[in-house]
Amino acid sequence: MIYLDNGATTFPKPDCVWDAVDHFNRTAAVNAGRGAYQAARKATAMIREVREQLISLCDAREQAQVILTPSVTIALNQIIQGQPWTSDSVAYVSPYEHNAVLRPLKLLEKRIGIRILELPLSEDLSIDLESTSEMFRQTPPDFVSVSAVSNVTGYILPAREIFLMAKEYGAFTLLDAAQAMGLLKLRFSYLRADAITFAGHKTLYAPFGIGGFLLKNGVDLTELLAGGNGMKSLSEEMPLYMPEKMECGSMDTPAIAGLQASLQWLKTARPKKIEDELMTYLLPKLREISGLHLYCAPDPTLQAGVVSLNLDGFRANEVGAILDKEWNIAVRAGHHCAARIHRHLKDQEFDGTVRVSISAFTTREDLDTLVKGLKSIDREMLKGISSSVLRGNC
Repeated sequence: MIYLDNGATTFPKPDCVWDAVDHFNRTAAVNAGRGAYQAARKATAMIREVREQLISLCDAREQAQVILTPSVTIALNQIIQGQPWTSDSVAYVSPYEHNAVLRPLKLLEKRIGIRILELPLSEDLSIDLESTSEMFRQTPPDFVSVSAVSNVTGYILPAREIFLMAKEYGAFTLLDAAQAMGLLKLRFSYLRADAITFAGHKTLYAPFGIGGFLLKNGVDLTELLAGGNGMKSLSEEMPLYMPEKMECGSMDTPAIAGLQASLQWLKTARPKKIEDELMTYLLPKLREISGLHLYCAPDPTLQAGVVSLNLDGFRANEVGAILDKEWNIAVRAGHHCAARIHRHLKDQEFDGTVRVSISAFTTREDLDTLVKGLKSIDREMLKGISSSVLRGNC
């Protein structure tokens, strides 16, 4: 299989990741924290080291703490729902935001009455910073969420510039780095983010089951999840829990072992350099295909390893199904959990797009096969493909 759905999950993973998971499962897959035996101490030390690795990755020493969660979606919910919202609160989102940001905000809009406003776009679909500044002036923000990288077009958004403006009004700033952590250099203080989220199974090349966020020191969120965890002291009124109050339940220590290995691997892997070279190779070839509409970053210097496209006369799911059937190529078809930006894409005859997303393990030969496959598509190839497959959307 030629796997070009890395925007959903990077695949394959480095061998060292699975070696670490397997070794931990066999030797020390126990609960971390406070166990009076060697394996528990080992698990606890590993989690402490992973926190340090993530802090180092974002140059956030003495600036932020790391909260580990089972997924980035849970991390985003904790951050968003943990804000001190009122009916007068104003939240700004970029048009590129993932549903994992939008849906918690929509729940708050329904429950509390917060206002959700969308950052303006220029004609080339870049964020219009001048208009953003004017919007903030007219309607000051309380909360601003920006994706580091669009999971539809691969556009690297100007998060720092937006956050600098938002901070003039004291807004909470959230960077969703699910498509960027480990790929881009994200310096915590430079970005002016209060929180940065990450997903282990995406650009960090870690297993499923581990995500989280960096939270600026001194920023307090309402605790939403209650459960286990250690206590510093106990009284009849209320126990005083350890600092990791945002973390609830037994941690997936094997997944964290995989993350530890992937973070070490990323120090020398240089996935951004590989992806840049591959995208420079791919984009001109896609532009040469007749009837293909390409949706990418407005500037090549702001392009990550994700692009979307459509072919005249075909639905996105039809293109994806044909590439799978005829060429054994895996791509994503639909809205990619980012329906808002699809409203702004031009030349969209049908609903959704075909997304091509690469990784450090993608080759030029893979991309050559993709281009051949796209050029070869015709209606006859749809024969024998289940109608349920062609109707599917995501």
